[in-house]
Amino acid sequence: MVDNLAVALFHVKVILAGDGTVGKSCLLRRYVFNDFVEKHNMTIGMDSHTKLTKVPGLGPVKIHTWDLAGQPQWSVVRESFYLGSHAMALVFDVNNVDTIRHLPDWVRECRGKAGAIPVLVVANKTDLPYRVPVDKIAKWARDNNFEFIETSPKTGYNVSAMFEKLGTMGVNYALKSR
Repeated sequence: MVDNLAVALFHVKVILAGDGTVGKSCLLRRYVFNDFVEKHNMTIGMDSHTKLTKVPGLGPVKIHTWDLAGQPQWSVVRESFYLGSHAMALVFDVNNVDTIRHLPDWVRECRGKAGAIPVLVVANKTDLPYRVPVDKIAKWARDNNFEFIETSPKTGYNVSAMFEKLGTMGVNYALKSR
């Protein structure tokens, strides 16, 4: 936990991207409110939250998280939200093989607007049965110099670690970009 009076030396903008229903909003809700809701409404356009997070080795980092709607009809709206981003979480659902098909498209869409920001591939909903070859996606991530993590917003598994990693990636990218 970070003291509310702590001053963040770094502010980073991170994007949560991936197909609709992969659990991006649930990850954000677990991170910000430490809460989980079984039934969640579709994100309309974008949702954002900011949280001061203690990142190992960096101290307090203010992470501005933008949760982008994953449905195709929001693609034109999403384009402007990528600008100024420092890191991207590319989320897929381990229980739905269809959600891995568009991973390369999401990277192209984001990097086309935000530049070569670092990518964290997130295997989400690990509390459910795996129907996706997660080992192959982890290898794809490594082959593309992306980070990889498995999470579950329902149980809270690795959600804080995911955002700490995004904070670190975002700060490192911001410092390198100066």
